[in-house]
Amino acid sequence: MTARDAMEFMNEQDEATLQRFVERLEFRGRDPKFVAYRDAYLARMGLAPNAQVLDLGCGTGVVTRALAAREGFAGRVIGIEQSPVFVEVAQRLADDEGVGERSEFRVGDAHALDLADGSMDAVVAHTTMSHVTDPLRVLKEAARVLRAGGAFAAFDGDYASWTFGYSDHAMAKEMEDALLAAVVSKPRVMRDMPRLLRDAGLRLVDVDAHAYADVGQSTFFLSAAESYAPLVARSGLVPADRVDAWLAELRSASEDGVFFAACNYYAYIATR
Repeated sequence: MTARDAMEFMNEQDEATLQRFVERLEFRGRDPKFVAYRDAYLARMGLAPNAQVLDLGCGTGVVTRALAAREGFAGRVIGIEQSPVFVEVAQRLADDEGVGERSEFRVGDAHALDLADGSMDAVVAHTTMSHVTDPLRVLKEAARVLRAGGAFAAFDGDYASWTFGYSDHAMAKEMEDALLAAVVSKPRVMRDMPRLLRDAGLRLVDVDAHAYADVGQSTFFLSAAESYAPLVARSGLVPADRVDAWLAELRSASEDGVFFAACNYYAYIATR
């Protein structure tokens, strides 16, 4: 079996995989560093209290809820997501957190938005661009639905930099490559973003760069390994027993205080 980005082809995944993704997205939405990265770029977008905001590839609605819960916010956030399962989860969580009236979730395709030209004050793509089929097309759609002067933000990992410490360096590289094949179709897209923004008719105005590292003990990256390693085993890219051995060593490394994993993340802010 050949692997392809399970996030890109979300609607082909089984129930167990979808549940792991739900748990991972919500875990990231509570992680203090990831929350700080998110809140920093949202604050720099200069959103008006009554802004109409689009959240592209909203997943379980983590960013949609964060926007709708901002102090003084009286606008509306629309979350677009290809997975009906995620849309259902997102709406339930928004209602549970008391922001359902300011948020709306729709099944849709970021490559072909069912929204009018210039109808949005802001568009956010949070950990979305690394999973889409055609990043430039998605950016052009974002530019189309933005009003003149509207703000666009893309936050994502530079997953070509994603790495795990492991005693067998050749196996470490093999697992890193397999993880990317299984869950990230565009691992270098954030390196292309300045050019892609220009080609989509958007003007880059700001960028934040972050190096997230778990050293010693791990929660963030060990959770990622637990979530995504089953997809590597299922794909056949790495035999299941070797995947299990890799995971076991990561767990042990975290318990023993010798864990290492890291990835670079970038937030680009642009305007139309």
